[in-house]
Amino acid sequence: MLNAIRLGIYKADAVLYAGDLTGKAIVPIVSTENGYQATLLGVERNARDDKELADLERDITAIGYYPHVMTSNEIETIGEDPEKLHALFSHLIHKQVEHWMNLAAERLAGTDVPLYLIPGNDDPWEIDPALDASQYAINVDGKVVDVVGGFQLLGLGKSSPTPWNTPREVSEDDFRQEIYGLSDQIRDPRKAIFLIHCPPYGTGLDTAPMLDADFKLTTSAGDLLRGPVGSKGVREAIEQVNPLLSLHGHIHESGGERMLNNSLCINPGSEAAYGVVRGYLVDISSNGIERSFRVEG
Repeated sequence: MLNAIRLGIYKADAVLYAGDLTGKAIVPIVSTENGYQATLLGVERNARDDKELADLERDITAIGYYPHVMTSNEIETIGEDPEKLHALFSHLIHKQVEHWMNLAAERLAGTDVPLYLIPGNDDPWEIDPALDASQYAINVDGKVVDVVGGFQLLGLGKSSPTPWNTPREVSEDDFRQEIYGLSDQIRDPRKAIFLIHCPPYGTGLDTAPMLDADFKLTTSAGDLLRGPVGSKGVREAIEQVNPLLSLHGHIHESGGERMLNNSLCINPGSEAAYGVVRGYLVDISSNGIERSFRVEG
């Protein structure tokens, strides 16, 4: 994404990132007598030298996981100690996000293209210092800020409750009240953009596989059951405030765009496990939204 903006491929005036900056797994790379070995997506991978090790680490990072070289004994020790595992995970997450913030400053310097972002509900609070310390990217979580073109941007990186008890999820009532509290700062709804991680309920931008009480996928007649898992509070706020544009993430398999009243709502979706980043280009003029279409790379 940074390269595309740096090279002016999309001629973007601003970049908005809707959360989910961090991954969910560490991939241990075991140091052996013959080099290094790791298991990635069920496939055993070997690296014979430092160059092949760098390639392996790049492949692991490309799908959103965290490579970490360690011995078999270290793997066993960490695996038996939840506190050590959490400390290592937090360290790797913070290190990666800090690297990305520095990379954004390096790649986008001189472009005059601002980068606004929010965390997602899965993103641990430990990354906030790295986001806030960025010399280029602007963390708008819990804020309303003025952006290019005379627009205002409302940012919120939370979600309604999920089965996984993630760091940044809140009750629907608290979620609703926080959105309304922020929206009081909006001068003109038709010059407002919502950047809220969780999509509005029942719009098709929030359709995900349904789980049973044991977190197992549910099926009927051999088909996987799917249903809406977005936020009713977000939907109500969009319908009441009526912003020009509302941007979301959270449900990776529900990319698309929908209209709620006069608000265009977008979830680009994601295929991070395959190293695919998706986004939307939205052209806005004084007459409103002219066009929108999805891009990926």
